[in-house]
Amino acid sequence: MSGMMRGVIFDLDGTLVDTVDLHVLTWVEACRELGVEVSESYVRSLVGLSAEDIARKLVSDHGEALRLARLKRKIYLARVNEVRLFPEVPEVLEKLKYVYGMKLAVASSTNVETIVAVLRAKNIMEFFDSLVGSDLVNKGKPEPDMFIEALRRIGVRPSESFIVGDTEYDIVPANLIGAVSVLVCRGECRKPSAEPRHIIKDLRELTDLVGRYRSALY
Repeated sequence: MSGMMRGVIFDLDGTLVDTVDLHVLTWVEACRELGVEVSESYVRSLVGLSAEDIARKLVSDHGEALRLARLKRKIYLARVNEVRLFPEVPEVLEKLKYVYGMKLAVASSTNVETIVAVLRAKNIMEFFDSLVGSDLVNKGKPEPDMFIEALRRIGVRPSESFIVGDTEYDIVPANLIGAVSVLVCRGECRKPSAEPRHIIKDLRELTDLVGRYRSALY
């Protein structure tokens, strides 16, 4: 077991909120408006990357990619109330923050404006000490910059943290910086290119996991 664990960095989409389908649909809608043909299956394979990186994979022209990313965000924000919170999330966040005293942050491939809109729509903003989006770092996932910045902001070392996400874009950088990587696999998961330290079926198992790490210290 590691030493005293002090923080948890969460991915947003697919981890705290069930938004993957909504992201795919709004990407397809944005592409359609710009006359770009894409398949839902291909867009789904890209979820986890920043909007700009996804847009660059969908269109080759740099200016058109930026335009596509902006349009997609606009469409998504207009439908933010359709976002579904995974049912266990409020109780898990409350226990981690107020019972275990963990510092909590979100590190998401979306931008901070979208993170805030989603958290406020689902009434879970109060639980987080910091929010880091793709617009606050030079390199998005799977580079570790986003997680390093989130940990810096909450004053926690990587070795003292859990990084929790649902794709390899979270697990690869978590392992790279020496954090405890936790893959959330609600049903079928794409096998990540790096082995997560732990695999859980939902976030209730995360509170049990945190409890086990804490118990090992006493």
